[in-house]
Amino acid sequence: MKDFAGEGASHNGLRSGFIAVVGRPNVGKSTLVNRLVGEKVSITSPRPQTTRSPIRGVRNGKNYQAVFVDTPGSQKPRDTLRARMQEQVVDSLSGSDIVLFLLDAKQAAEGIGIGDRYVARLVADSGTPAMVCLNKMDLLGKPNQVLPVIQAVSELGDWREIFQISASDGTNVDSLMEAVVRLLPPGPQYFPEGTVTDYPESLILAEYIREKALNALREEIPHAVMVEVDEVERKENVTVVYAIIHVERSTQRMIVLGKGGKTIKKIGTEARRDVERLLGSKIYLDLKVKVSPGWRSDKKFLERLGL
Repeated sequence: MKDFAGEGASHNGLRSGFIAVVGRPNVGKSTLVNRLVGEKVSITSPRPQTTRSPIRGVRNGKNYQAVFVDTPGSQKPRDTLRARMQEQVVDSLSGSDIVLFLLDAKQAAEGIGIGDRYVARLVADSGTPAMVCLNKMDLLGKPNQVLPVIQAVSELGDWREIFQISASDGTNVDSLMEAVVRLLPPGPQYFPEGTVTDYPESLILAEYIREKALNALREEIPHAVMVEVDEVERKENVTVVYAIIHVERSTQRMIVLGKGGKTIKKIGTEARRDVERLLGSKIYLDLKVKVSPGWRSDKKFLERLGL
């Protein structure tokens, strides 16, 4: 953990730091990061394990700069990809100034699971100041379920505060942001004013395409899908993005393509809208589907894709 204590004068009163957002898969980390940053920096999907590498979103305010790190869902590694994802979670915890530990309030009301306890231990071991966010409070049916959940969560660690939030509709997110700013140490301006994310353009484009693929495909496909942007060619009136959707088996390739190319066309159409907003120009999206057997355990492949 970085320590900027006593350096306030050299930073002209600026408070800054990195805030790791951690939790089990599908608890709403990416939705919360997007809400806190005020821009879409992380893709979201109802599928678990959507985020595969830490994505940093920057929020600038009066006398502060908060850098939120959206981490992969914490889980037991089963292949090289998941092992790397887990390493990234641990690295993000140790390299941050604050941790936001997210739990699904509805699931927590049914009992704190092994997965949440595992993440809580990781947070405790990091020694970083941490706050709990009970997310999806809008889905918690009975108000009398809240107190037992808060009591159970309190016993998991030494938390600075516990917030009841809904990342999807913004409930209590402003109060959470105020608490984050209070905890930020004096520090430098890590990113220039106006920066929303430091994620490379090619990786953002790939993530936007993967988001649309995740939402369009059936249950057995999502984890076998990876998107690689091969080239971005800027022409006078259009930007051409050449991208490859990698899958592990030929049967998956047929599903991604869809009957008569219907599914791949839908993915391309929906992704193009997001990409045009990002680049601010007209886009031509050239999408291909390639079978790359066992890519999730291929170290060279994962390194090439920044994982």
